[in-house]
Amino acid sequence: MRGLDAAMVYGYLDLLADQVSTTEQELNETRARNERLLAELQRGRAELQRVQAELDHYEEAGNRVNEQVVQMFSQAQLVVEEMVQDVSRDTRERIGQAREHERQIVARAMDTAGEQVRTYAQTAQAQMQSIVESFANQVDHIATPPPGTPGATDR
Repeated sequence: MRGLDAAMVYGYLDLLADQVSTTEQELNETRARNERLLAELQRGRAELQRVQAELDHYEEAGNRVNEQVVQMFSQAQLVVEEMVQDVSRDTRERIGQAREHERQIVARAMDTAGEQVRTYAQTAQAQMQSIVESFANQVDHIATPPPGTPGATDR
């Protein structure tokens, strides 16, 4: 056997065997680490899908709430418009009633004033008639000569 030292060859083979063993151990550790990372990645993906589904659920719920809010505001607006119409109608009715009441008050006042004017006129007419009669009596009294005066006639 010439050329190669058997001890060196076996030493080199032992070194290679140690390196292969170390590399194999590192490879196994890397594979185990890769499997852990893949499992973690799958858990992360599952969590992401769960969170995404939850987010979608909340978004859908938010959309339903928004629709309900819009419907509530629409209904509130309709109720307010109806209330405004009711108040306007009630106001018009009350104004009409107030005007009718005003007309009645004015009519009664005119009737009362007319009655007072008639009563005053009747009283004034009666007083004038009394004055005229009194004046006529006075004229008759003055025009009649006292008894016993020449030209007096007995009546």
